[in-house]
Amino acid sequence: MVRVNPEQTDRYTPQASPARFARGWHCLGMSRRFNTAGAHSLQAFGRRVQVQSYPDVSPRVLLDEPGHQRELPAFEQDGLLFAWHDPQENPPPAHLSIPRITGHDAANCAEGPGWSNWSWKETILTAQTGQVVEHLVRLANSTHVTAGDPLYFKNVFEGHRATQYFEGPLHHSYQLQEPAPQGAKILLANSVASYFGPAVMISQLDYVLEDRSLDAVVLTAHYPIDEQHLVLMTGVMVRTEQPPDPELKAVAAGHSTQILRSITNAVHSRLQRSQDEDSGKIPGADSPVAALRRWYGQFFVDAYDVDSGMTDRFEYEVDTTMPMDLWTRSSARNLILRRVNGKQLA
Repeated sequence: MVRVNPEQTDRYTPQASPARFARGWHCLGMSRRFNTAGAHSLQAFGRRVQVQSYPDVSPRVLLDEPGHQRELPAFEQDGLLFAWHDPQENPPPAHLSIPRITGHDAANCAEGPGWSNWSWKETILTAQTGQVVEHLVRLANSTHVTAGDPLYFKNVFEGHRATQYFEGPLHHSYQLQEPAPQGAKILLANSVASYFGPAVMISQLDYVLEDRSLDAVVLTAHYPIDEQHLVLMTGVMVRTEQPPDPELKAVAAGHSTQILRSITNAVHSRLQRSQDEDSGKIPGADSPVAALRRWYGQFFVDAYDVDSGMTDRFEYEVDTTMPMDLWTRSSARNLILRRVNGKQLA
């Protein structure tokens, strides 16, 4: 089940109240959704959440508990509202903060130099939150994302951060669906995508097009409604030129919409197939899937129960044992980059 634009999640009744939801920062959506003074309701963490907004001050986020309301630590940044959830009700440690996103004005969500505003999409998925996070390790062999073998793919999990490095051609569904003459095909994509805690992923992307480069920031976040349903949010900002050309801004806006649609469809398709693919299979202890599940497990136990197996550094790199193959791919990439815009590998 996928429902688009869940602005009416206050009308959605959770089907279960499980024992535990993840500890960490969660994005509740764009700040402007809560800008109107007064109380705004949504369903999250198996309960009703109220966002109380006031003029000129940060909003309060209140979680309904049996017989009382508990205030969740919250902050606004980059035009987004974040709330901290912890079943133990401990305050958020400073080192677990969500980093600022390049090029955006958090105060008023205005366009920064050369950057577009957020293109934003939300869907409701019938899924558990861990199934969405596993997309971080499955991108290398996802036919919905890659057009062929990646030139480079690597996972690094350490502490509260899980990162994916990817470089390669993209699937046709990610290509710009813009009929304007200035529309260009993406030849290559280079991305660094990191989950900061259990529910917020920030991706820095560099697209090599036929006639130029295009930088983008993609934020993918989710928060649980109940044990079986979640709100998946994807936002994209695109930088074109300094100063931005109006025509390229229009192309960037169309490209943003296509990225949003592709990411949502890829995650949803993966969730639909996961039961058939994974039934009866237990991932090896050294596999990226097993490592990611260990890493993700730290957010579902009390802080003092987090052990080194959940936070120690884990690395997985694709195709590092084939020097000649890597040399061939690297050379091909350099030729593309040099032909397009003179870029060279460091």
